[in-house]
Amino acid sequence: MRHYENLVIVKPTLTAEEIQNSIAAIEEVITSNGGEIAATNAMGMRKLAYPINKNERGYYHVIYYTIAPSAISEIERRFRINEELLRFVTIKYDSNREIAAWNKMVEKALKGTSTKELTAVEVTQEAKANDEEEE
Repeated sequence: MRHYENLVIVKPTLTAEEIQNSIAAIEEVITSNGGEIAATNAMGMRKLAYPINKNERGYYHVIYYTIAPSAISEIERRFRINEELLRFVTIKYDSNREIAAWNKMVEKALKGTSTKELTAVEVTQEAKANDEEEE
């Protein structure tokens, strides 16, 4: 089993419930292929560096997990098919130094407040607050 990290960016046009369902579906893809999720980090709605498919914003979510290397191609294939995702990146942690860094990030994600489940109201309030900051 190797250590991996996935950053996914979900479309901002979805409702809070749809975003949570999309994240749950992403996690299901990982677990159904034999992966074990160590931690997740909901980074929230953020402004993109450049527009992707006419979207200026995106919902960022990081997933830390361990899985057999042979399953990564299937996971990425399923991510490419998912139309709710704007972008995703898979990072493999191989060396002992990288695995130690992965463990630190997992601990930080587990301790952080961003790992809690966001309600629909919190996501909406967060998006409004970010919009007000930009103005």
